[in-house]
Amino acid sequence: MLDFTFATPTELCMEIARRLKAQRMRLELSQPELAQRAGVALGTVSGFEKTGKATLETSLRLVVALGLTKELESLFLQKPTSIKELEEASRPVRQRVPRKNKRVS
Repeated sequence: MLDFTFATPTELCMEIARRLKAQRMRLELSQPELAQRAGVALGTVSGFEKTGKATLETSLRLVVALGLTKELESLFLQKPTSIKELEEASRPVRQRVPRKNKRVS
């Protein structure tokens, strides 16, 4: 299994494609069946499994069609490592970035 910490983006794409293919095989779905469930072309599924290249939306369509949506919940969550970070995480999230001070000429 690939260590994501030191992987390149290309390696990450290929590993994700490999894992999604393994899930498809576990579910005993053919590529055409997955393509139909995901609402994408057969060539898209085939190409993704070979190259790991697909749009984010296509990748998510495949994830949903394979029943792996729950696996996405922890993706990119900020995990507090201290009490201070826990307190900061419980504060309301800012909706905008603070404005920079404008210089008067």
